[in-house]
This record gives sequence, structure tokens and C-alpha cells, in this order.
Amino acid sequence: MILSVVVYGALCTFFTYAAAKYPSELPQCHAGDTKCLPEVITGILSGYPNGHPGLAIPPLEPLRINSIDIVQGAESPINIDLHLKNLDLNGISKAVITKVVGFEEDILNSKFEIYAKLPQLSLHGDYKINGRVLVLPIQGVGKSSLNFENFDIGIKYKPKIIIKNGKEYIQTEKFKLEFDTSKFSLHFSDLFNGDKALGDNMNIFLNENWRDILNELKPSITSTLEQILEAIINRIFAKVPYKEMYLH
Repeated sequence: MILSVVVYGALCTFFTYAAAKYPSELPQCHAGDTKCLPEVITGILSGYPNGHPGLAIPPLEPLRINSIDIVQGAESPINIDLHLKNLDLNGISKAVITKVVGFEEDILNSKFEIYAKLPQLSLHGDYKINGRVLVLPIQGVGKSSLNFENFDIGIKYKPKIIIKNGKEYIQTEKFKLEFDTSKFSLHFSDLFNGDKALGDNMNIFLNENWRDILNELKPSITSTLEQILEAIINRIFAKVPYKEMYLH
């Protein structure tokens, strides 16, 4: 499996921000307050779907992604070259943070874990696909839609301390993501050079076999989400010194 993800440059910017204080209009928690932190993070996500420059949060609805390329090898039942571009990812601002672990002031001795539920996560954009899905060939160019319902996600990472202007910032290392969903649905327009009958039947087949397809694509989808969410988290951590994010 070969995977390539390209997000807009604004999302990938690393440590080019001027030193900033935690925005006064946003609520804060004490470090390690695992009751307060889920509420505050959920509130910030839902309250600022267009982003928040004070925390370097990019626009989330939609979150723009340049391209995702998934090349699944011949050893897999899903043997495809799938190229997605000009993508809109929707649903992040509706996330409910259900649990955090750690986030203590003692950075190197703290855990960093976040768990969330999203009612829906969707990805829309252009696609080009060629290959085989289970027993059937697939080929097409057009518009695509990938949707997840009741999306549960867990994130864990290790911190790396960076000193800038005498203050401690952190970035993530060993970033790991796991997810589950109650339903994965797909739709590709203009399959088989626009042959409606073949295209409709393939879309029906894909959605009838969504669980098998998801099981095969899960490593690729997981890696894609890891890269996107790690970039967002590192933007935030690069904006404000770590200890200044908390009440004292």
C-alpha cells in the first residue's frame, strides 16, 4: 500500500508563528483537568468552525485538502489506484470530546490521549480510480463522496519539547490514531466512462460490501487522518507555549 496526502500549505506551516498568548476570549482549564478539557475542546471546535487565528486553528468546515493518493497492491482484495483531489472534509467541528488522558504540566511524564465521537465525517471531491474491488473491475473519473456515520476516534501521541524565545512549545511524536464507524458509504459518479447502468451497479456493490472494503482500506484511511489531525494539533501547539495554555 502506498499513500500520499497533500494538504494546503497553511495547514502544514511549521513554527513560523510569532509568540502568542492564549486567546483571552477562550475558556481555559488547569493542566490535567480531565473533566474540564473535553468540555473546552468541544466548545472551541463547535464555536469556531471557520477557524481561530489566535490558536492557529484553520477553517474546519470544510477543511480543505489538496490530494490523497491511495495505491493498494495486487496482494489485497482491493487492488486499486485511487487519486482524490480538491477535497472538502466536513464534520470535525461537530466532534464531541468524550475523554482526555494526561495533559499534565510535566510534559515528558504526561500522557496525551484524546477520544471523540463525530456524528458524521464526510469527504467530497474529484476522483480517478482504476483497478479491482473484491471480484469486480472498477474504472472512472468524476466526483466522489465518502461518508462515515457514528465515527469514534482515539488519538495518542508523545510530546517533543521545542524551546523558542526561552519558552517551551511542544510538537507531536509517535502519533497514533484508531477509529471505528457504524457505517461507511461511498459514491463515485461517472464510473466506466459514464455508463449509468454499470456505474449504478458498482456503487450498489460498493455499499453492500462496505465492511469488507473498509477493512482493507482502513490502514490507508487511518494514515490519512493521522497526517491531517497531527498537522492541526501541531499548528496549535506551535502557536502558544504549552504551559500558557492552562490556568495557573
